[in-house]
Amino acid sequence: MTINNGLPRASYSEAIDGARAGQPFNDEYYAGILSKYVGTLTFGRQRSLGTDTMLQYDPAGGGYAFSYIGYNGTMAGGGDTEDSRWDDALKYRLVYGPAHFGAAYKFADGSAGCFSASATWTAANCTPEAAHNNAYGFNLGGNAGKFFADIVYQHYNQAISVLNPLLGPQSLAAPYQSTTDSINTNQITGANLIATNNTVYGIVTDNNAVMTTAKYSSEAFKVFAGYEYIWQNNPKNPLGVGASVQGGYFMSGVEDNNLDAEKLLNIWWTGAKYTYRSKTDVTFAWYQQRQNDFRKPPTCSAAAGFRASCAGSLNEGSLYLDHHFTKRFDSFAGVAYSYVSGGLAIAIPHGPGVPYKSDNNLAPTVGSRFTF
Repeated sequence: MTINNGLPRASYSEAIDGARAGQPFNDEYYAGILSKYVGTLTFGRQRSLGTDTMLQYDPAGGGYAFSYIGYNGTMAGGGDTEDSRWDDALKYRLVYGPAHFGAAYKFADGSAGCFSASATWTAANCTPEAAHNNAYGFNLGGNAGKFFADIVYQHYNQAISVLNPLLGPQSLAAPYQSTTDSINTNQITGANLIATNNTVYGIVTDNNAVMTTAKYSSEAFKVFAGYEYIWQNNPKNPLGVGASVQGGYFMSGVEDNNLDAEKLLNIWWTGAKYTYRSKTDVTFAWYQQRQNDFRKPPTCSAAAGFRASCAGSLNEGSLYLDHHFTKRFDSFAGVAYSYVSGGLAIAIPHGPGVPYKSDNNLAPTVGSRFTF
């Protein structure tokens, strides 16, 4: 038996580099005040505005088995999975007739570690950095009868993406720590500032994202569409070795200058859901993600070698049936198919001598679920 938010295929970003990060309270916990006239204000650990909107306009409802934007997390986090949920965040919501408005602000928190631009540095001659990982976002939307639409903008400073999640919590590929350049090429020559085991090695960027969504919803038939544009740059304020990340982990290696060019992501999705006699849903969804070349060398080919920074695309489609026997018990069956190429094919296992050029995957899923 499986459940519809299980991981039928590798989803390293959410399993290791995710906002949940093994925390005991890994989704939301917050408190606030509610007014019928002036809106709702909450503070605590909360989903980003992008996460809230994505779940409402995803045909597959964010289900890990059938939704690329559900199990991946890049879109909800505005570029990085970890940022799909914000700690120490204020969120304001106001509904006025058919329109609604939202705003969110995340206060800077945690430690930014110790930083130096020199390759010959130790704990004695590096400069402690102040955290600048604040974030903000806005949401505007509404409906006209059965038509709904939303637009979301998000900005996140010092966003962190774990560099090599395949290596697990001890993600350094060598027993030394790096500063600001390419992977493990500008190591500290003195003693390590912090232990290199049970830590993470990450890329730091400043992220911006704009998401637009629309849907038509009737009692039996729903149609969904969405688009997100994400642009990422090297951080204005660098992080240092020893910086803290979600889940209580620390960074033993930091890449503040990883991008040779602005990283650009284009993601769109569409789909439809049909409900038969109120108990059976048939859902089709399609997702596509494209990225540019954002690190040298600019030539990426089977001959030159592919890397994760090469331009590439991902297409994924899913079709599944979900039957509700009771209010709390349902069973489902379906299949997801994905095709990846270029830099986005790097995470897919290949045989010896097979270039990282393209690959595809077929993932059938059958299961039942009881919800409380």
